[in-house]
Amino acid sequence: MVNLLNNMFIPFRSRNFYLTFSFSLVSFVFLSTFAFAEEEKKFQLQVYLTKKQAFEIAFPGADEIKKERLWLTKEEIRAIEEIYMYKIYETRFTFYTGIKNGKPMGSMLIDNIIGKSFPITFMTVLNTDGTVRDVEIMVYREPQGWEVRYKSFRSQFYGKDTSSNPNEILSISGATLSVRAIKIGVYKAMAAYKVLYLDK
Repeated sequence: MVNLLNNMFIPFRSRNFYLTFSFSLVSFVFLSTFAFAEEEKKFQLQVYLTKKQAFEIAFPGADEIKKERLWLTKEEIRAIEEIYMYKIYETRFTFYTGIKNGKPMGSMLIDNIIGKSFPITFMTVLNTDGTVRDVEIMVYREPQGWEVRYKSFRSQFYGKDTSSNPNEILSISGATLSVRAIKIGVYKAMAAYKVLYLDK
């Protein structure tokens, strides 16, 4: 008798399960779409520099700009991470080097790093000795934190190298995540340059 009752209720339980599952799936899709729409509203594209303008700032009066794409070995990845103190996910770096009168003017790395929700596109310009000469925000996509483009913030990196203490870079009220992102990105550029160029 018990088995008979159980068999009678199996279709009912199955229908309940599928109804519950279907409702949960629809709710998940709706909430995900809503969340994405809300994030999309926050997206604000602000282009401050094109690639051409970035080259002009990084290498004024250059006779030539050389592009070098460097694929990383396992040893180079470990060496960069040891200096950088973070894990890196890149398998290659692309550096641009300005040449004037046959001599290198320095190198530049263009990178993207997540601020709060969206990537910040920025460039780090390094002197031939690996010290920072310039940092520029090229594209900003967040509604807040854009103050990182001000020179008063960016100039804190000038002259820094891999031995410099990142804690010396002062934050900006209301732009903490963007400050952290740029700080991490600049120190990654310095670490990569040291391993791929200076330590060769």
